[in-house]
Amino acid sequence: MHPELTQFEIWLKCQYPHSSVRKHYKSDLALFFSWAEKPPSAVIFYDVDEYIHHCLLKGLSPLTINRRLSSLRTFYYFLSIVNDISMPCPVIPKRHFLRKPQPLPRDASEEQIKILFAHIHHPRDTAMFSLMLECGLRVSEVHHLSLEDVLSEGPPRLRIHGKGDQDRIAYLPPPAWDALQSWLTSRPVRNDRAVFISEHGNRLSVSGIQFILKEYCRNSGVHITCHQFRHTFGRRMAEAKLPITTLQRLFGHRSPRTTQRYTHLLNLFLREEYHRAIRSVMEHLP
Repeated sequence: MHPELTQFEIWLKCQYPHSSVRKHYKSDLALFFSWAEKPPSAVIFYDVDEYIHHCLLKGLSPLTINRRLSSLRTFYYFLSIVNDISMPCPVIPKRHFLRKPQPLPRDASEEQIKILFAHIHHPRDTAMFSLMLECGLRVSEVHHLSLEDVLSEGPPRLRIHGKGDQDRIAYLPPPAWDALQSWLTSRPVRNDRAVFISEHGNRLSVSGIQFILKEYCRNSGVHITCHQFRHTFGRRMAEAKLPITTLQRLFGHRSPRTTQRYTHLLNLFLREEYHRAIRSVMEHLP
């Protein structure tokens, strides 16, 4: 490993002490420099051109390629602030970043939700997936929950450590609170303070939670991902006409534009305007 990468990893630990961001940066940079086979000081923008071509041939999506390029840019930014000798960044945004597709988020239907939850009988799993569905939590946020994060004085709520080291409060509707209480009363006493633990008494990992959901999907015959629970929460709130700024805070988004795309809000407004116009047209037809 190049010494600069080791320094960068130490810097990331200080910048993101509790985030999985470090893992992605480390992986992205390891892949690039393994391919380039040259030190950071020798990389030029033509190398980045070739690397993008290499990634496209491997079938990687523009989203994945852009993430790797962002990791590379952050690395060279780090070098520029810690080195006395200026090292130009070989990633040129207007030249290298690919246009990203904007697919609509996929939520789950109410029928799919009903079928899936009919197959979930373990109180731990009911609570986990209820928090994602009824509070919009990310799977990583469920993974990070500790017993101290459950706030029962006043309205039931959770302290959430979210993406980008951003903390927020998530309020629990009665079904989610009841499911969580049912699990906490039956949760075995263990040294690990995680809310959701495995049969061995350890904090459930993100991949562990995803695997559990996959098994329920296989047994129920429906396919739902953890993130689709979050999309479904957004769709429900949008249909209930919750203000976009309120939903933004509940989601933990930095920009309302992200929330707007996430929840199909524009589509809902478009649908209402369309049906209003159609009714008007039909009333005036001979």
